Amino acid sequence: MDSNRMNYSVQRAAAGEENIGTGLLIMCLLEGEMTLQYQGERYRMKREDVLLINPGVSYTIRDVNHAVYGEASFSIRMITEVLQSNRKFFYCNSVVDNSHSYQDLRDIFFQLTVEYISRTHQSRCYMDSLLLKLLDCLVEHYQPDQKAMEIYETENDARMREIMQYIITNLDQEISLNELAEKMFVSASTLSRIFKKNTGEYFADYVMQLRVKNAVSLLEHSGQNMLQIAVACGFANSASFNRAFRKIMGVTPTEYREAYQSSREQEEKISAPEPDICKELRQKGYEFGKKEREEMLRLDLKNNQGRKYQKPWNLMINIGPIWDLNQANVQFHTLYLNEQLHFQYIRLWNVFSRKMMINNGKTIGQYNYDAVNQVLDFLVQHRLKPFLDLGRRPDTALRSFRNEVFFEEQYIPFESRENWECMIEDFFSHIVSRYGQEEVSGWVFELSRDCIHGDSLPQYRLYQEEQYDFFDAWRYLWQTVKKKIPAARFGGVTGIVVKDWKFLLDFYKRCNTENVRPDYVSFLMFPYDVRSNQETQTTRILSQDKEYEENQIREIRKLLKQTGMEETPLYITEWNNTISNRNYLNDSCYRAAYIVKKAAAISEQVDMLGIMGGTDWVSSHMDTVGIVNGGIGLLTKDTIRKPAYFAVDFLNQLGDYLLAKGENYIATRKENGDIYILCYYYSWFKRSYFLEEEDVDLRKYHSLVFEEEEPLHLNIRLENLKESGEYYLKKRTLNRRHGSILNEWEEFQYDVRLTRQDVKYLQGISFPTLSQSRKVVTKGNHTLDMKVTMEPHEISLIHIFCRT
Repeated sequence: MDSNRMNYSVQRAAAGEENIGTGLLIMCLLEGEMTLQYQGERYRMKREDVLLINPGVSYTIRDVNHAVYGEASFSIRMITEVLQSNRKFFYCNSVVDNSHSYQDLRDIFFQLTVEYISRTHQSRCYMDSLLLKLLDCLVEHYQPDQKAMEIYETENDARMREIMQYIITNLDQEISLNELAEKMFVSASTLSRIFKKNTGEYFADYVMQLRVKNAVSLLEHSGQNMLQIAVACGFANSASFNRAFRKIMGVTPTEYREAYQSSREQEEKISAPEPDICKELRQKGYEFGKKEREEMLRLDLKNNQGRKYQKPWNLMINIGPIWDLNQANVQFHTLYLNEQLHFQYIRLWNVFSRKMMINNGKTIGQYNYDAVNQVLDFLVQHRLKPFLDLGRRPDTALRSFRNEVFFEEQYIPFESRENWECMIEDFFSHIVSRYGQEEVSGWVFELSRDCIHGDSLPQYRLYQEEQYDFFDAWRYLWQTVKKKIPAARFGGVTGIVVKDWKFLLDFYKRCNTENVRPDYVSFLMFPYDVRSNQETQTTRILSQDKEYEENQIREIRKLLKQTGMEETPLYITEWNNTISNRNYLNDSCYRAAYIVKKAAAISEQVDMLGIMGGTDWVSSHMDTVGIVNGGIGLLTKDTIRKPAYFAVDFLNQLGDYLLAKGENYIATRKENGDIYILCYYYSWFKRSYFLEEEDVDLRKYHSLVFEEEEPLHLNIRLENLKESGEYYLKKRTLNRRHGSILNEWEEFQYDVRLTRQDVKYLQGISFPTLSQSRKVVTKGNHTLDMKVTMEPHEISLIHIFCRT
């Protein structure tokens, strides 16, 4: 097979590089970043992004940052033979397209790159087979559907596509603007203007450039004579070919071929060393697959005493709707979480729900607090502090956004503002009277706004009023709290910063203007991008941003600065890797690594971080028959501790002083000098995950693929230890084999009919492993070295102490 029909190469990107392809080009960025300017748009490509350039379309590379890319090319003639149709356009752009995972193309590019730099085969057969596999993948999966194109293409886009298809199909034949205009039912002059406006070139000049570019490839890589090349590229004869070639290239075709062959012979004589680009890729592991990762932690304990380290993750735990805490099993789990993980505040919502039977929303002065008293009495008796969200929200459990397991509106339908305000006034008078000013002064209150539905529709408001304004309700509640319980904290409004930006900006500015500043501001943080369609319907799509949480905190801080609230404490009241209550990732080591990774990243930027949530009982339903069911609790219904539970436990054991923080570790010191290092290996999803629904069942869970699959080696060196002598290293490790209920349940073939003894066995065995080793530190050296090897989603807590 002629090599000029298809080819693969690896290139280092050069800023300002401009080109116009005579064939089909598809690029995969192997290293670094670069911007590709293509069809009037700029696309910022990052590692493993894939982008396709259709034949005849110009592109420019800009803003290069150590970029190396693989480029597969296919000639027009080959594409024509393979497709045997007029549809020769493809669409691949992983930068903006979420409809494909692109993993199929990435895998082939990786194989092509390995063969390109290692040359393990004696002929081109293997390389060509991979290129054909790539082309087959394009044909089968990346040709735009005709109906979809008709829906989304503008009239101008459709015309340009038809023009390009005509040029590409007929590049080796006579091309007539008049013939094309007749086919498209427009005049030749109109078509010429359209083409010039979109390409910046006249039609005839553009066709000539493509033909010459095609000829250049044949001159370099084929043995055809000048007449054969002229005919193959659509020129009428050798004379017209010579004129066109000299006009664009500055030399005749014969002179170009001779110069090219001479330069190639000279290069072969020099026997230049292997290109740097191949060496670089080999060093990065492309020759044998991805290299195992290594990281170094070096601590000089003489010059680093650390800074005070706050732990906002164990201040509060989300339990759920207040009525659930009347159940004995939820009460038991709440006490267990407080005793073992030391959460100070218990966050509850739906206080004013019909299930609590306080009032019907129609009468004033008649309130029944029996159900509320039971819950609050339980908390007070066990010295637990309530964190009460007094807003409205449905009783629900989600498989994914707008895909509910169950959904029920429980909020009391208050008929008027007066009805709601009278009840608020009486509620606060009641709790002060029943529990005393000293007790309730330590409570936290919040009024959240329905951040999904807003309050434009009456059914989503706190009370019915024609001129309803959420700020009026919030201000009244602020005034009531400050009047009844001056020392208590009150805040809100549990917003999503990007989605609610305008509302939050106006809201907090009004708080400043009217001197009703909240004691704290509260936000939700789930990794979703918010999209709105033309009908203003909002949808939430799982974000592909690896640093979503960090970026959200930056946006929140920017908002608070603009509203004069930068000194106000920031509470993230609800936080998890998913909103789904039917996602087995919630039960896996992935979530444990996620919690540690993100807590390490944002803990010093927030004042409270509320994990969502405490127990799987709050999402229990008819379908939750397994040992685990994908719920968001730290505890299963059978009080089996999930990996996420141990993540919080490990975080809690860190010292009070932060010594160092890296991509895969947090190093701390306690007052007594003991060192606690928390190591973690968080691996991000491959992009195919983002195309699936979030209700990850057991089948999907086992098929999930993550970016990092090789081990991580963390080399730790502690220098200038205070004392010489024998040091003990206690290591607690959580991974799939130790502490993962999901993997232990797999040993029972995921049987849902286990005996009580079986469940007790699983409770006992689902626990991190504990090991201990000793190292002797001699006088004059005072250095301790150790190495930790971790699999993806593993976390290890290392306690280092000396016994003299």
